[in-house]
Amino acid sequence: MSFDKHKQTEKFSGESNQEFSPDAFASFERDPEDVLTISHLLRALFILVVLLFLSTGLNFYLALRKADLIVVDKTSGRTLAINNKDYGQTEAVQLSPDNPTNRDKKALIAEFLRCLYEVSGATRPANVNRLLKMMEPNLSLQQAQLFNNEKLLAQEKAESVNSSWELQDVTFDERDPYIVRALGKRIVRRVGKDGAGTVEEETQIKVKFLLMDSPTAPARNDNNYRTGFYVLKYRAESVDGTKKSPLVLLSDERTAGDNLSVAVSQNRSETNADKQ
Repeated sequence: MSFDKHKQTEKFSGESNQEFSPDAFASFERDPEDVLTISHLLRALFILVVLLFLSTGLNFYLALRKADLIVVDKTSGRTLAINNKDYGQTEAVQLSPDNPTNRDKKALIAEFLRCLYEVSGATRPANVNRLLKMMEPNLSLQQAQLFNNEKLLAQEKAESVNSSWELQDVTFDERDPYIVRALGKRIVRRVGKDGAGTVEEETQIKVKFLLMDSPTAPARNDNNYRTGFYVLKYRAESVDGTKKSPLVLLSDERTAGDNLSVAVSQNRSETNADKQ
């Protein structure tokens, strides 16, 4: 602070006047270095505050976020996936057309025989409906007529039939891949005549199938158990040749007028081989 006058009179609340000489006042000026230091400190403080807020937000994010999912193969110790994403090297994968195989044929036959031979009052109608859908349309119609004409389902209900089925073996013909043979055991429990107790019958049954490719698109659908095949013909008989199957099947004798029988299909290749 500087003054141009040599003397300056200043009146206070008292009655007396005082005179001050220029030497009684000091001159003050801001140090530039001090101003620069304060400016740097304010900037540093602002940066620290920003970092503090960022750190607090990051801590809340890490505390509330979902944990990482890491899948590790215990046998090899290799990390397979992180958060449902493949990690590192993966096994070789081969892509090929979806062609039905023998495994599909076996699955179709297993389901077909289960629906045919397992009898339970609660599931029998649904199983019969599923059974008919797995057949070629003409065969399905003939099988439905057989059930209706011989009143097989009504007879099962009247006799309180309950049966179980165990598939024991499935083999594929070497000369014709569409011919499949199955072997299984069926145990039938029914009420005896005049209500005299329960009768149990055990029958070893062999069944021969002639399959066909699905004529519809897509080939795999719910009707054929998503296998790509249908049952074109089938024939069943007991292994010892004496017992009759408790449930009559659509054998070759019942479809003598049909050219596409299992027996004809089987003998066709043998006849051609003899002629050659």
